[in-house]
Amino acid sequence: MKVNINETNLFVVDKGQGTPLILLHGFPLDHRMWRLQVEALSASYRIITPDLRGMGQSDVPVSNISLDQYAEDILALMDKLNIQKAALGGFSMGGYIAFALLRKAPERFLGLVLANTRPEADGQEGRKNRMNMAASIYDKGAAAARDAMLPKLITEQTKEAQPQLAGELGEVMGAMPPEGLVHASLAMAFRGDSVDLLPSIAVPTLVIAGEQDPITPPDVMKKMADQIKGASYHVIPAASHLTPLEKPEVFNRLLLDFLKSITA
Repeated sequence: MKVNINETNLFVVDKGQGTPLILLHGFPLDHRMWRLQVEALSASYRIITPDLRGMGQSDVPVSNISLDQYAEDILALMDKLNIQKAALGGFSMGGYIAFALLRKAPERFLGLVLANTRPEADGQEGRKNRMNMAASIYDKGAAAARDAMLPKLITEQTKEAQPQLAGELGEVMGAMPPEGLVHASLAMAFRGDSVDLLPSIAVPTLVIAGEQDPITPPDVMKKMADQIKGASYHVIPAASHLTPLEKPEVFNRLLLDFLKSITA
């Protein structure tokens, strides 16, 4: 469904009943990256998977956007859906937004899932790469993001064993609104650092890494988990960056066990 908040229309899937879990997708993806989690968990929980502003079926921003604006959209969406408190999960870029949400309104969240993400701001090289990505997308369209990201999302073994998954991901990313991806690239390039937030996170936290992830390697995520009091840290074997889709059985088991532990 489309929901009008903050003078824009967000597309959101809202399925199931019970404790709400909001899952935030990564770049250059949309809510569909969570479809196997929705299928597995919506029998017991209310799973909300929005398309971030400018991606999927949500409206493209008309002016520059920051990660704080994405976070404001999620808080407004929670109000619109009458959700006072929810568990929160963020994958990659979605994790950056999760940090922004915890800075803005920590009292709104029951638990936190950080999948294949990192707290540090981009350094000079990383920022340059994102600006180059934005320029490439502006010039060549969403295919530029697809071609850069697809080799990093799933392992070569998975591509060979599940060619349909690689094909589907290519289609999803290639169909993204190019200007929405430009906005997202620049928002990530100039995001603030969240390392200082980690010790203050007071909700139960699950950190999930992919063993072969070249974007957020396990050692980076272990360092992050160690700075969050009581965080549970897991590495999914033979997985690259997109753990929820590449290894859904393992990912869903970790997620379900975590949700049971915070709603018992």
